[in-house]
Amino acid sequence: MAKDKSKDQSRNKDSFEKRLERLRGIVDALERGELPLEEGLALYKEGLVLAGDCGRQLESAKNEVKLVQEGLLKEFAALDAGNPVGNAPGDGTGGGGQ
Repeated sequence: MAKDKSKDQSRNKDSFEKRLERLRGIVDALERGELPLEEGLALYKEGLVLAGDCGRQLESAKNEVKLVQEGLLKEFAALDAGNPVGNAPGDGTGGGGQ
């Protein structure tokens, strides 16, 4: 299952990068201002969809990072509660075995 998740993450990253690249192309085309009205409007609508998709992917990634950080902080807090700094055996502070 870990391989499947890794493949999904790789696909999501690729699709995000491709979407962002496409969005940049749309912005460039619109900024040049050389498009017929209908084509410019179609690109603008496509850009809105892409921007929304990219924003959701970024928000999801941000939430995932936050969850990982919170989990690590809890693990560190638990370690600190179980072994106060300076009292671990063999740490050179005279707390044990010296």
